[in-house]
Amino acid sequence: MRTVQEESAQDRERTGIRPVSPGERTYGFFDLFWNWFGDGANASSWYFGGLLALSGVSFLFWNTFFWTPLIILPWATLAYMAYRTGGTTVVLARPALGVVGGSLFLGISEMVVQIGWTTVTTYIGAVSLVQIWNGGGVNGVSSSGKGALILPIALIALLQGTVATLGPKAIRILKWVASLLLVGFGGVETYEVLSRWDLPRILSYGKAAPVLTPVQLLDISFINIWTWLQVGDFARLSKNPRVAVWASWLGIWSGQAWFVLVGAIGVIGLGLATGHSSPQDSDPARLMGHLGLSGVALSVIFLSSVSVSSSNLYGAGMALQALWKRSKNTSHSRKALGLVSLSQVVTSFLPLFFASFIGYFTTFLSTIGGIFIPLWSLVLTDYLWYRKRQLDVPSLYDLSPGSRYWGRGGFHLPGFLALGLGVTFYYLLPQMAPVVVQTVGVTFPTILWTGGLYLLSLRWRGEEELCRMKFPADEGEENG
Repeated sequence: MRTVQEESAQDRERTGIRPVSPGERTYGFFDLFWNWFGDGANASSWYFGGLLALSGVSFLFWNTFFWTPLIILPWATLAYMAYRTGGTTVVLARPALGVVGGSLFLGISEMVVQIGWTTVTTYIGAVSLVQIWNGGGVNGVSSSGKGALILPIALIALLQGTVATLGPKAIRILKWVASLLLVGFGGVETYEVLSRWDLPRILSYGKAAPVLTPVQLLDISFINIWTWLQVGDFARLSKNPRVAVWASWLGIWSGQAWFVLVGAIGVIGLGLATGHSSPQDSDPARLMGHLGLSGVALSVIFLSSVSVSSSNLYGAGMALQALWKRSKNTSHSRKALGLVSLSQVVTSFLPLFFASFIGYFTTFLSTIGGIFIPLWSLVLTDYLWYRKRQLDVPSLYDLSPGSRYWGRGGFHLPGFLALGLGVTFYYLLPQMAPVVVQTVGVTFPTILWTGGLYLLSLRWRGEEELCRMKFPADEGEENG
């Protein structure tokens, strides 16, 4: 007859959620750096740069070199937590939401959102390919011509799904190759942009007709960073905590900052040359079409789309494993990755049903922001303030009822209370207090509201003394 411990250990293998062994910690600094550089240097970052440019160069620089690095710090803290626990992103939510609640909520959310981000990058890549094939990439794709996108969307989706299904080793090789080639191709684009237009005129560029306000752009910056949900799925493979934190932080910031700036300069340059500024001009294919470099644009878009989407799909596969509890097999990694890869072939066509891509993109961002701004505010509050950075790592993987992080029926009620009220607050604040949102945005109030409610609910339930005991140092601290 099996013991509870044996059943729990077998359940961990069945879910695919287990701490990585020392032999699996194979990501060095540049492995993880190029992984995140390749994710940050993507077509959506280029496109976002065009939106920032329309608010003026001073705001563009302030957002890129001051605001964004600060936003990445709490996200990098999640990478540190993943290294310490050796678990995927889903594991990070278990202390705050309970063993069952954390796995269910974050497992479903991460899988859906990662596939959603894949639809964004795939669509941008497909549009760029169509524009280039049409001769120059200057003209956009109208709603009546969306049928031309079907084949390139299918091709990109199949290719990135194949890479993701092969797992982290294949993704690591792809990220090295893609990121180094992106440096070369992107360097050509950067040179062409800066050599075609007078730099002093670009730097003196004022506000044009911004699509979004600076406060809205700041909120989007938060969402862009905090929804890189595969942060734990890759950071857990790091060789030491410094790699987990600083390679993640520097990689995502440098890749995104570079592509944001090139996209912004492209919009400004074309605006100065034509007398008309539009965020659509930051599309790499459109910009390179004006410069006569469509082949370079094709390479950049293709590489960035496949590179970013493969890691998104890997995160979605790891999330699916957390939901996969009953099977005769002991490993679901390849099957889970295969299923999410097949799913994204279908979902990649979703943007075709919207009147414009901007409409789909902003709807997607506002939706996922309402979920993950409160969620990570809760998880970080739990780890930094409530548990004082002390985690009983073996208990994170103890699936037996009554375990340390089990909660009530597998759910930690104070966490779900704060999360539910935080999500509600995020969506209702623009209607209840539009002046506040116009002044400081919705992100900061949501962070303070969610974190404060969580601490108050813990005190109300008498749990404030729960975490004063010391836990043995885990492997991450010993190796740190």
